[in-house]
Amino acid sequence: MENMLYKIGIVGILVWFGGCAQIESPKEKEPRVALPPAPFCKENNVTEELLLQEMEIDLPEVTKKVSDLEYYPQSIEPYVMHNDFNQTEPYPIQKHFEENYYRPWSYTAASICTQDVQWPIRAFQGGYGSNLKPIDPQWLNEMSVQSNFQAYSTVNQYALTTKWMNLRTFPTHKPLYRNPALPGEGFPFDLLQNSSVAFNEPLFISHYSQDGGWAYVFTNNASGWVESNGIIPVTAAQIQSIREKPKVFMTEDKVPLYDKNNRFIVYSRVGMLLPLLREDDHYFYLLFFYPDGNRGELTVAKHSAHVGFHLFNKEDIIKIGTQMLRNTYGWGGMFEERDCSSMIREMFTPFGIWLPRNSASQAKKGEVISLKELNNSQKIALIKERGVPFETILYKKGHVLLYIGTLNDTVMVMHNIWGIRTIDPNGKKGRVIIGKAVISTLELGSDVESFDRNTMLLTSLLSMNIFTKEPALPPIVLAKKKGKRVKL
Repeated sequence: MENMLYKIGIVGILVWFGGCAQIESPKEKEPRVALPPAPFCKENNVTEELLLQEMEIDLPEVTKKVSDLEYYPQSIEPYVMHNDFNQTEPYPIQKHFEENYYRPWSYTAASICTQDVQWPIRAFQGGYGSNLKPIDPQWLNEMSVQSNFQAYSTVNQYALTTKWMNLRTFPTHKPLYRNPALPGEGFPFDLLQNSSVAFNEPLFISHYSQDGGWAYVFTNNASGWVESNGIIPVTAAQIQSIREKPKVFMTEDKVPLYDKNNRFIVYSRVGMLLPLLREDDHYFYLLFFYPDGNRGELTVAKHSAHVGFHLFNKEDIIKIGTQMLRNTYGWGGMFEERDCSSMIREMFTPFGIWLPRNSASQAKKGEVISLKELNNSQKIALIKERGVPFETILYKKGHVLLYIGTLNDTVMVMHNIWGIRTIDPNGKKGRVIIGKAVISTLELGSDVESFDRNTMLLTSLLSMNIFTKEPALPPIVLAKKKGKRVKL
């Protein structure tokens, strides 16, 4: 009897819990085939040992310490709190964000001439593949045929992405390395990785690859190949519907986002934005499109996003900067990570600031100040005098850094960096890998054994630019604006 009451009690509890859940569809109530339970692991399981033997990996026993990363806080908050943020009116650059972001939907034809987009076919004559062996020259010929550039700018169609994707130089996922035996010329520096595209990003389709598996597209900052099953064409009516709605800017990475049926759609990413359909006290409901072209509704919690761009403020910069500092290094956005320029670009998207994709182009935005003819002491003095914390990019060839102010009178920067260059007494070059976003001085790595002082960040700086300021006009233009004729 007691056993019977116990069973009834258990059934009652299960029914009570079931009443709180969603009602199952008739299909879900059909009898299910019983499956055997998963096998239990036994003690002394040798699977891991066998895997390690097969992989033949020598794991490093010692990790070299870099004093900057040990001494200076690797949290953005103390640097933000040390500075004032009192922006009350939008900067001119913020007023043109949507115009720049949706630029691909203003094209009527491809914006670059055929010869220029074919540069990879001329540039790559050899290299190494994923097996670290020299590639077959025939493969490059196959890539040339697959690129189908005789069809360039014949599709001329507007589109949206339906997933995050790499933007490739050739229509392939396979990598191409210059020379894996040399530091900085092997992994992760895949020569075919141009950039990446976010979920729901506007595109312009030029044409498709020979087999149709890839599309050559223009984003608002780059061009290249994406998988054709990751994009959908959009009509003029759909574009109008998207453009006229308020925009919701993501402020957190890696938050799973679901549709109305509670199906996972995508992870959030700082730098991603979607049109707002409606909102309640806790959530934004956003417009997106399924891969079949049908409209959908995506839900995001309000603590992970905001409507419209925000003016600079400490709370947002701390929140978004903290997300950036969690990134490992991702060359060209590989592995859904960020490199130096994409970190800066995406960090300022929620503030309505559009920046170009690569470091050299970012260094030309706003008011540019040359550092070329200055010694290291003069560079430091000028950065302190003219630099605006969190609004100034410092540029060396191939790398950009965000100036975040001073700490104990030391210039501090935030950047995503692969490694520190070294050179031994015999002239052999090497790297001490950092591989992540960090906060450092401009003498990062100077304490490392065999540090190549000729490559020190400070020594290599070429310019600084305050990207929130209007470009300085040349003297002759200034003279004309004053209505005077001045001999210059």
